[in-house]
Parts: sequence; C-alpha cells; structure tokens
Amino acid sequence: MKKRTGILSCLLVILGIFLIFTCGCKKDFPAEDNLKKTGVLKFKMLNPFPSFQKGIKSVYVNPPLTGEMTTTYLTSMRACVGDIWVSQSEVIAGAPDTLTWIRLTPVTNRELKLFEEYVIAPKELPVGTYKSIKLTLKNIWYRHTELVSDRSVKYELLETMGGWSDPCDVNDTSWVKTNYFSLAGGYRLNDDEVFEYGGASEKVGFFTVEAGRTAIVNWRLGAGATQPCINYLIDENDNREWDCGTDYILEECPDDYKMFDFLIEYE
Repeated sequence: MKKRTGILSCLLVILGIFLIFTCGCKKDFPAEDNLKKTGVLKFKMLNPFPSFQKGIKSVYVNPPLTGEMTTTYLTSMRACVGDIWVSQSEVIAGAPDTLTWIRLTPVTNRELKLFEEYVIAPKELPVGTYKSIKLTLKNIWYRHTELVSDRSVKYELLETMGGWSDPCDVNDTSWVKTNYFSLAGGYRLNDDEVFEYGGASEKVGFFTVEAGRTAIVNWRLGAGATQPCINYLIDENDNREWDCGTDYILEECPDDYKMFDFLIEYE
C-alpha cells in the first residue's frame, strides 16, 4: 500500500504541474493577441474662423496700419507643424522623456501652412489608452487678422514663438523646443532634459484606440469658441507698418476662448 500510495502521489504531482503549465500558457495567449490588435486614430486641426489666404503660398503684402492702434479680429495662423506623435505613457513634470512614441506624420513637414490646411492621414495604432501628445514647431509663424471696421482688410503678421521683442527673420528655419501635452496641460524639456510644466491651457484627455472603432483627436484653434479674439495691433514705432520684434499685440478674447484645446471624439 505504501508503494502504491507513493506512485499515486507522484502521478498527482506531475498531473498538477502539467495543468498549471498548460493553464498558464492558455492565459498568456489573449494578452499576445491583444498586442496584435489595432484601431484607427484620426488627428484633425480645426479652425472655426477660416482665413482669407487659404491655399496661397506667396508672401502677402499687408495694407497700412490704421493708426497707433489697429483693431482687428484674429482669424487664423500660418505655422509649420513638423511632426506629431502619441504615447500610451503620461508626461510627468520632473521626469525625463523615456516614453515610447508613435509618429502620426509619415514625413516631417517643413512648410508654413494655415492651421486649417493641415491634413494628417488616419493612422493604424495598437489598441490601448493613449495619454500624451508631442509635436514640433518652427520658430516663425504668421498671425492672420481682419480689420474690425472693414473685414475685407486683411493682415498677415510675422511673429516668433518667443516674446514680442525677440528678433524676427523671415528666412528663419529654426525649430523651437518640442511641445508636449498630457492630462495636466503643456510641457517642455528644460535644460536638465526633464519635463517642465508650462500650464493648463492645452490639456489633452486620455483617449482609447479600440479594434473596429476610430478615435478622433481634434486640435482646435479657439477651443470651440464661436467668436474670435480682438487683436489690437500696436504700432510702436509709428510707421504704419507691422514690424515683428518692435510692434506688439494686445488681445481681448471672449470668456469661452482659449488659444487651443484638444477634443476627443469616436466614430
């Protein structure tokens, strides 16, 4: 009896090990399958205040400013967005950029385009929850405005991504530091190469990419506002021309207006 019991015990142990092993293998298969599943992400850039220069590539010749202060509506911006990425990890202040990024843009754009002219092809991505966006921008850009008293009078105003007094060069092709966006707002890498918080004005909520469903990230100029900002163009040197680096702008915006936001939708 003792001998039979020993053999039976050994068989039960072997059977138990086999069952544990096979159950463990079966349990891993769905996780591996999930890694292979993909969904579609669309990234759109929306402007509710269409610009007057859509499709025009040549430099616009501005009409004279109307006086020491010219009152205009902000309608659009012409800038260079180089690349756009998304990540399933979250940008956190004080941490380095060790996130895994997936690029949405097939090639790096190097041209200035109107905000509403950008078209990014839908991208197939691994399923999962995405928590961060990063994008690159060139230093110079053009603000598009229209005269409040006569909206047929248009201005295209050269600016930089820095302050009003920063030097301007129409031939500048430099890039500013990469912009990062996550749940808390915007970030940039500081001189120590860790994320530095820049403010809550451009938050991006988490969005989920699912198999058989399309997620849409709308980057919106004006953040859904129905009325544009008023831009007061201050002619600092009284020459009735817009001079980037010398003249400046004061803004008066509706309460519901923010420069940008990210709106998540699904279809």
